[in-house]
Amino acid sequence: MRARLLAPALAVSLLLLAGCSEGKNEVVVTKTTAEGMQLTEPRLVLPIVKDSPGAVYFTLVNSSAKPRKILSIEIAGGDMAMIHDTVDKGGHSSMTMAHDVVVAAGSSMAFAPGGRHVMVTGLKPDLKPGADTELKINFDTGDALVTSLPVAAPAAAAGN
Repeated sequence: MRARLLAPALAVSLLLLAGCSEGKNEVVVTKTTAEGMQLTEPRLVLPIVKDSPGAVYFTLVNSSAKPRKILSIEIAGGDMAMIHDTVDKGGHSSMTMAHDVVVAAGSSMAFAPGGRHVMVTGLKPDLKPGADTELKINFDTGDALVTSLPVAAPAAAAGN
């Protein structure tokens, strides 16, 4: 009986402690079957204009001895997520869909403003700054990395 009462209290305590962390480069992976894959500094930046796509930024670290190809990305609370690259041509910036995105063994890949990023369409209205949603990265090996994804206000992209 006592164990039944202690388990929920322990779970709540752990959640509260996790919320107190302020380590900017802290690895925040909550569940993964992709051995050697880690994620730092994830965030979903909401769009300035309602019903426009949001952007997801993070750094993906591959400490394994094998390259990892991203098959797809899923964002809870969004309809579709696509990896895009920002390309500058003659002083004009445009986005192109990224294909065959591979994180080399022993390296990292930044998804950042002005470069490679994840564009998310169909964001649900209940995604508000300060809340969390879930990010899932699926690899071609059948492995997945799942983590909590903090939701940031549109102005958060300007000061990265």
